[in-house]
Amino acid sequence: MSGAIWFVIGAAIIVGSWNMDRLERQGVQWFAAPGLVPGILGVFIVAAAAIIVGRSFLRLARGDAGTRAPEAGFLRRTALTLAVCLAFAVGLIGHGLPFGVAAAIYLFLHIFLLQFRERRANGEIVRGALVATAIAVCVATAVTLVFQELFLVRLP
Repeated sequence: MSGAIWFVIGAAIIVGSWNMDRLERQGVQWFAAPGLVPGILGVFIVAAAAIIVGRSFLRLARGDAGTRAPEAGFLRRTALTLAVCLAFAVGLIGHGLPFGVAAAIYLFLHIFLLQFRERRANGEIVRGALVATAIAVCVATAVTLVFQELFLVRLP
């Protein structure tokens, strides 16, 4: 079921990006068209959805058609991911905080919170916080520089 949903989402992204103005009248090259990156991401989503659907059909063919309820950990991680993503989109972006700082906060929280139980069980909370900080700062800096300097995108 989830594969079909992702397939529809990916297809909608592809259609939406295809219908975006390509800005040809303004002399914009094809590789700088606004819909190119979303279209590529839509293709990847459709491909991933096809893999999910294909695996489901293989399980059905093997006779492993039983439906399983999602594990509690899966549901908890999914809810946590949604909450952190919403906090980033609604609370951090567009409220005067530079994009790089907001992205670093988001990445740190996402990594640290998703690994918290495992790190606590292993007595590695401080190490987990340091690793999450290092990754968050490096990735946020790289993303900010790539978008601002390479793609010339003005970030919020």
